[in-house]
Amino acid sequence: VLGAMEPKPIHRLADEVVNRVAAGEVIHRPASALKEILENSLDAGATSIVVTVKDGGNKLLQVTDNGCGIREADLPILCERHTTSKLSKFEDLSAMSTFGFRGEALASISFVANLTVTTMTRGATHALKASYCDGALVGAGARPCAGNPGTTITVENLFYNVPTRRKALKSPGEEFAKVLDVMQRYAASRTDVAFTCRKHGEARPSLHCAVTPNRIDRMRAIYGSQVARELTPMTLSHSAKADAPGDDDGDAAGGDGDRAAEFTVDALVSTAGYHSRRTTFILFINHRLVECAPLRRACEAVYSAILPKAEKPFAYLSLELPPHTLDVNVHPTKREVAFLRQDEVVERVQRALERRLVEANGGRTFAVGAVAGTEVDEALGEDSGSRRSARQSLLPGASRPGATRGRVERDDGDRGDDDDRGDDDDGTAGDGSEQTPLASGRNKRSRPLTAREKAGGEHRMVRTDATLAAGSLDQFFHANARDANAERARLDEARREARARRYAAWGGAGVDDEEAELRGYDVGDVGDSGPETSPELPDGETTELTSVRELWSEIAANAHVALQRVLRGLTLVGCADERRGLWLLQHGTKLFMVRVNRLARDLFYQRVVARFGRHPCRALAEPAPVAALVRMALDDEEVPEGAEKEKAEEAKEKIANAAAALVAEKAEMLREYFGVDVDQRARALVGLPVLCEGHEPNLARLPEFCLSLAHKVNWEEEKPCFETCARSIASFYSGHDDDDDEEENVVPPGEAVA
Repeated sequence: VLGAMEPKPIHRLADEVVNRVAAGEVIHRPASALKEILENSLDAGATSIVVTVKDGGNKLLQVTDNGCGIREADLPILCERHTTSKLSKFEDLSAMSTFGFRGEALASISFVANLTVTTMTRGATHALKASYCDGALVGAGARPCAGNPGTTITVENLFYNVPTRRKALKSPGEEFAKVLDVMQRYAASRTDVAFTCRKHGEARPSLHCAVTPNRIDRMRAIYGSQVARELTPMTLSHSAKADAPGDDDGDAAGGDGDRAAEFTVDALVSTAGYHSRRTTFILFINHRLVECAPLRRACEAVYSAILPKAEKPFAYLSLELPPHTLDVNVHPTKREVAFLRQDEVVERVQRALERRLVEANGGRTFAVGAVAGTEVDEALGEDSGSRRSARQSLLPGASRPGATRGRVERDDGDRGDDDDRGDDDDGTAGDGSEQTPLASGRNKRSRPLTAREKAGGEHRMVRTDATLAAGSLDQFFHANARDANAERARLDEARREARARRYAAWGGAGVDDEEAELRGYDVGDVGDSGPETSPELPDGETTELTSVRELWSEIAANAHVALQRVLRGLTLVGCADERRGLWLLQHGTKLFMVRVNRLARDLFYQRVVARFGRHPCRALAEPAPVAALVRMALDDEEVPEGAEKEKAEEAKEKIANAAAALVAEKAEMLREYFGVDVDQRARALVGLPVLCEGHEPNLARLPEFCLSLAHKVNWEEEKPCFETCARSIASFYSGHDDDDDEEENVVPPGEAVA
């Protein structure tokens, strides 16, 4: 069959097909388009770059800079393929100092998106605006317009004519994260340029970095103070003829100084105190953002002997090489480069990194946080005012003063006795200085130490016990938090006294004692004798309503016995993912990952039902009109495309007024059963229930709460009404909606934690 096959004719592809195929090699997603435009802005000498993104860059990607601009004569050929101002002949590639050189970036974007360029050169009287499609200028040409010196490139409807590529894109949130990552990496490299990135329609930028001479300050602005605090600088310089002064690894060149690589490295690398689940490796070679797999693997190999198994490092490296040793034309998106003597450079950088980490991490110290109470200090064997340092995770090659072997910290609480034994027992310093023993282990059998034991064996120092004061949740409240609670209590007392005086001035006109108590007023100090104190009723028995008793019976019947046991004897380990609300809890020998927001929502729902009709009410500082709150919630919702703005605003106003009227109509029931105080005349929210002493809801969610009272509560039947109202209150107090997710609360670590 193959022998009988006729050869197919070879024909020339149409220019449109060629251009779209080439565009697909350069532009993969919004982040790759941003990278190309950013490099053009930097080549133009920009000192300020502002990026605006809509729907992750799918609908809008706008880059504004204050560079030199584009000449009017160059606009007609701006988006044609292989038109550039950075390269004249092939030999120029050997000394290329700019990012771009092929002239394909804007051309590729114009073939898969709607591209608009607004530019103004220095000294020009006005700006010029031009639109491009399929590499050609649209319309009569560039049009004069108002503008600032520099260039604004707007990319809209990316991949509108490539449906397969458009469907392959991730969600807008994930695409925006990739766009932001590109911005962060270039911002880390170019401290002489100000970078700003924001989502379309949001006033607060997601990234804002001012010009700074200090790279550590730039890292702090990008990644936060916790990352910047754990970074240490590393510099390395090597000459082509001989090793630079202070470089003691010249044998890596094989003894041939004439053939040694010439390079310099300016880096910021994380120490052993850095904690992250994801490796961050930022590499710039001759100021180009590139990837180098051998160099990344070499750096990760150094950190693998230092960090625990699940921890990953952070590294920023800027590598400078002679231009004639670098080939930048090896990848369609310029993501990779090739350079001479790569193995030698990688080896020298790896050895320099190992030396720097040994110098910077001879010992790690951390201060014990301010914890209220003396039981924690007694459990730790310390005075309440003392602060000790714990040494952990020694790097290979780092010396430990006063000892060559450490002790295993005992679990019987006799830590103070062990510290006073001195060097006649275990070789530790006996001069009275405070030293926390290292958990490297003392084995009577003669055997070689493992890598983790050489590094300090910090995994053996993790001890949790829910029965100890130090392991209880109460001890995680800081002293300043308790002071704030005390101050809040004093303010509440002052408010109660003011309300009591106001109530006495009224003389009972229009408001009786029962009404005042429901509103949270302290009427016991008004009369000569205080009110009688009613006995505390058990949970679920605060009312005789059958529907409420049934709700409580359902809660009790669906109770998870094993989960109750875990929550009663848990030990809080820490936050695993703050954005998703994931926290780690330990119970016995098992580790659990908990969705705290969902757990809090179920807790508050049970508290609303358990104390039905008995919730104390705390007055708001100022009445909050329900209609205004509902209108705020409706403004946050997107208006369907094609809807008229005036009609949409009119509909929102009607919905807000109707919701306020409904809530005011149900004010008496809300106040009596749930502690939600609504002023019927003013249609304003004046008080909220106290579900858990010391906890206050996030008042920023009041608009959603009022909207849920009007639209999510079933006001027609008694039991569904009580249940849906309780769930709305629970969602408000927990900050978590019912429809956010439907995953399990507690996940065993084998399924979700590496």
